[in-house]
Amino acid sequence: MSDAVIPPRVQRFIATHIDSIEKLEVLLLLRARPDREWTVQDVSQELRITEASAAARLTDLTARRLLVDRAGSPTTYRFSPASSEDAQDVSDLQSTYSLRRVSVISFIFSKPLDKVRGFADAFRLKRDKDEGNG
Repeated sequence: MSDAVIPPRVQRFIATHIDSIEKLEVLLLLRARPDREWTVQDVSQELRITEASAAARLTDLTARRLLVDRAGSPTTYRFSPASSEDAQDVSDLQSTYSLRRVSVISFIFSKPLDKVRGFADAFRLKRDKDEGNG
């Protein structure tokens, strides 16, 4: 399926903030209940992922200013994007994901290939220069 079915704004948001399905699921879980404060254990149990993974995703999304955390024992997290643009982007992402789940997943998985291609191209260019072709 083509990236064309994913709105450009959603593509930009994914490219900027989302590098795994797990991170996407954590973000959308907290967005679904914005008034609830979630612990690492809550997210781990709800999504059936390890607590270490849930903690890593929550910390990353907080650093990206999509969530806020409240220090305590335990620390809790809540969906609260720093900007209205980010809130709208997450809403658009949720809508797109509910309608075109496979396309969104394919788009997320296509990102590492682009990095690998870029890395490979960098070596190709260097080799060409070393051989006097560039």
